[in-house]
Amino acid sequence: MYETEAETKRTQITFNQEQYDLLMKCSAKHDMTEWNEWRKQNSKEFVLLQNANIENADLRGANLREADLSGANLRGADLSGANVREADRCWADLRGTDLREADLCGTNLRGADLRGANFSRANLNWTNLSWTNLSGANLSRADLTPGDLWAFLFGANLSLVNLMEANFRLRIPWN
Repeated sequence: MYETEAETKRTQITFNQEQYDLLMKCSAKHDMTEWNEWRKQNSKEFVLLQNANIENADLRGANLREADLSGANLRGADLSGANVREADRCWADLRGTDLREADLCGTNLRGADLRGANFSRANLNWTNLSWTNLSGANLSRADLTPGDLWAFLFGANLSLVNLMEANFRLRIPWN
């Protein structure tokens, strides 16, 4: 498969300091309006925040769609109601992160540390949770459909996960 020029450029840049500064400025003000307006005006620009320290940030309602946050520290961040569709958070630290009612459809969380994260009422359709540590996470009333739940949770640690009233469909393979 051939990469486009934009995809090649994206893989060459791993962190954007200006984007990080704006995001953290909005977090400090507890208001994502300026960030979301910037995203609207720069919809074709990749959000590149790999390995960023965003611990305990207030990102409620932030538009992080298709953002690359792989390896980032989002421990304890508040992402409730945020749009993180199709984002890449591979191997990120999301321990204790609040993702209530967040839209994570198509997000790649492969290998992320999600211990104690709150996904209550979150949209997890087509979200890759393989090889994650979900120990103690809250997935109550989360939407995990459609999809092959087994594939998306392959190798995941599901000890003490709250799945009360979660919406999911199990596909049972028949021999």
